[in-house]
Amino acid sequence: MVARKEIYRLYRHADWKTKLYVRIKLRICPLLAVETYLPARGRVVDLGCGSGLFSFILKLGSPLREISGLDYDTSKLRLAENIQRAGSLCQFFQADLTEGSFPPADVYTLIDVLYLIPFEKQVTILRQCYELLPPGGYIIIKEMDTKPRWKYFWNYFQESVSVKIVGFTRGKKFYFRPAAEWESILKSFGCLTSLVRLDKGYWYPHVLIIGQK
Repeated sequence: MVARKEIYRLYRHADWKTKLYVRIKLRICPLLAVETYLPARGRVVDLGCGSGLFSFILKLGSPLREISGLDYDTSKLRLAENIQRAGSLCQFFQADLTEGSFPPADVYTLIDVLYLIPFEKQVTILRQCYELLPPGGYIIIKEMDTKPRWKYFWNYFQESVSVKIVGFTRGKKFYFRPAAEWESILKSFGCLTSLVRLDKGYWYPHVLIIGQK
């Protein structure tokens, strides 16, 4: 597992707001644990990569991974490029996930992204990922489950503040699904699936859904 100090070192020249965000994010979200569920080599496309935090974690976890990050927000992509200005770790591209096509990959990751996308478009995105994957490839979804309810409601409140009031993330409405629904969607394409709960010790209902073609 990637050590937090490696991430902090990567962000050492970032502005104080970015450094604070990274420290908070790593405290409230098990991104470092998610990295351990991915293959150690291959082409990974991080859909909805934002400012690149998880993309960098993937690269630090294994230099044999080829990482491409896609996001709609050009300001966040510029921040990602700034972070790696000392040396190129990942490639970043501007793209609207609901409209654009994706580059081929061995693994597609969607880390807390789909809940901001309408239900029917969630399925379209996942189907496109599945069709582009080679046999044995993976779709990795990290989302918030709807259970336990107290964690779900706490997360909903925080997201309302972050998205609707502060405007931190693009989106006006939430489209959460129970973890079993994500599994069911991937199975309908033909994936072998597994579900991993990652919320122990967290106030949030973190869950990982893994689909293999």
